[in-house]
Amino acid sequence: VLPMDPLTGEVVRTDTAPMVSRFRTTGKMVLVSGLCSIVFYWSICAVYVCFSFFVPRECNVRLADAFFGLGFLNGVMGVVMACFLCVAQTMLSAMSHSAIADKYRVEGREAEADSEETDYEEEAALASRALRVPMCLYLMVMHLFLVFWTVGVFQALNADNVLCGDMGFLFWVLFMLNLMACCLSGASG
Repeated sequence: VLPMDPLTGEVVRTDTAPMVSRFRTTGKMVLVSGLCSIVFYWSICAVYVCFSFFVPRECNVRLADAFFGLGFLNGVMGVVMACFLCVAQTMLSAMSHSAIADKYRVEGREAEADSEETDYEEEAALASRALRVPMCLYLMVMHLFLVFWTVGVFQALNADNVLCGDMGFLFWVLFMLNLMACCLSGASG
């Protein structure tokens, strides 16, 4: 609903601050969500790598290698999520410019609308180009996760509890946490 002057029937200019405020609030929510994802991946990374050093040397399987590999991949996935976060912030800024351009155009402010439209096109193009790198990395890391999870599952299934301690059980706990994190990050992106 456009604000109209009741006497003249002309569109009345309104303040863009509420619109900008909504985009800033959304940006903060995206930032917090992205940072939570990054911290979660890096936490899992630290746990996997730490436990890779606690696998007893006499363990009959190579759980330490599976733990270290999965830890490394989680660290890389944290970096990938940071890249996605940067792209999301850029795209949100572009959407803000687009909404303001639409508002200005409705109000008959063509020069300002054209300026905002140009800013939108530049930022949207930048976000589109920048999305390629984390997307390729994401796909590569997800395939590597499948490989290391498969190796880890076979290692955990064949692990001798006496020789490996509770590392086989620990693998299953971390595997479930890691699987949940990947499913949630895939669903939100």
